[in-house]
This record gives sequence, structure tokens and C-alpha cells, in this order.
Amino acid sequence: AKAVPDGHTLLVTSASFVVNPAIYKKLPYDSIRDFAPVSHLCSSDGHILVVNPSVPAQNVKELIALAKKPESKISYGSPGIGNTIHLTAALFNAKAGTSMVHIPYKGSGAAMTAVAAGEVQVMFVTPTLGLPLIKSGKLRALGYDAPTRAPFLPEVPTLAEAGGPLTQIDASWHGMFAPVNTPPAVLARIEAEVRRAFTLPEVRERFQKLGLNPIGGPSAEFKPFVATAIKRMGEAARIGGVEPE
Repeated sequence: AKAVPDGHTLLVTSASFVVNPAIYKKLPYDSIRDFAPVSHLCSSDGHILVVNPSVPAQNVKELIALAKKPESKISYGSPGIGNTIHLTAALFNAKAGTSMVHIPYKGSGAAMTAVAAGEVQVMFVTPTLGLPLIKSGKLRALGYDAPTRAPFLPEVPTLAEAGGPLTQIDASWHGMFAPVNTPPAVLARIEAEVRRAFTLPEVRERFQKLGLNPIGGPSAEFKPFVATAIKRMGEAARIGGVEPE
């Protein structure tokens, strides 16, 4: 945010960029005022709701019913406080009327290991992280948090189809930003180069292999996307009972 606005210093960041304003009371920057959106690079549509195979629930309705029982002591894992996985689970918890206990871990790897080992029973995972463990049978997928089914898991229903609440929080996205006072001509040149790169088949294929949708979208579309996402994350944190630190 405080770099020289000459186009030589750029920020490529994830969805945490729009989560942070909802989680932290005092940030050393303003996500809207201090940055110029350049391009929405890629996205992953929704999280996958998974459980440890030992959980007796075979579908979302059964999981909700189980989690509502006081004696069930169902817990859900996340990579820590204040990320899309945490907010998705907290929002699901609130909308479903369950009282699953949040267990934050230090990073995605530790959280994934915990749910696979049965230390926690439930987690919302990104496709990139979750698919290998789902395919190997170490996790069971109950629902996909998106309006339509995932092409890579066509047998798994959406949360709405399965009788659960949708959160519609993007599982993952990455975008490029520049310091806010970067000259418009410089921003336009960078944006043009990014968009050109995303027309290359090898670039698009690389993102797709990672379970990401290649976009390389224009700044005119990315700017309102960021503003809307910040508002949505704030609302998710409020409904999910996640207090800013």
C-alpha cells in the first residue's frame, strides 16, 4: 500500500484481502482506499463440506441433526481465525442452527490432518486441498457450497440439494493490485499484459490443474467484485458470530 506507485511493485493476494477487514479492527491499510485493483486472476467456486469417515452422518441433513444433539460434541476445524474456511463454517453453523465447536489450527495442512485423523469431525475444504483426501477415502464429502454441482465431484450434491444452508463464500480467489496512485496508463498496460497471458492455453491449463478457474478479468469488473466481497465477509462474520480482534 505504501510502495512507490510506479508499476514496479504489485500485490498478488488471496481472498484473505477481503476477509481481513471483517476480522481485524485496526489494519495498517484500507483495502478499498489504498489499492488499485488490476485483475481478478482466478477463483475456486465453493468449499466442500467433508467429515471424517467415522462420523455416522451420511448426508448433510443427518450431520445437522447429529450436531444439534448436545451429547454429539461435534467440532469443526479450520486453518486459523479469520479465513474463508473459518467464515464459511461459522456461517453454516449459524444458519443451520447447530453448535459445532470451532477448533483453529496453524495452517491448512494441520487442519486437514486433524479432520482426517478424527481429532475434529467436520471441515469445509477447498477443492485443491480436499480432493486428494476425498478420492483416497480419508474424508467423506457431504455437500458442495455452490449453486451448482462441481464438475470434479458430480456425485456430491450442493448444500441446497442436500437440505443444508448455502453460504456462497468463494473457496478461493486470487487477484492483482497496485498502489492506489499508480498512473492510469501504467495500470492499463499491466492489465493488458495480464489479460493477454490468460489467453494462453498453457497458462489456463496450469490453473485448471490446480482446481482453479482462470479468469484474468478486467479491473472494471474486479473493483466492484472486491467491494462486494468485503461487504459479504463482514456480513458472514456478523451472522457467524466471529468477533473482530
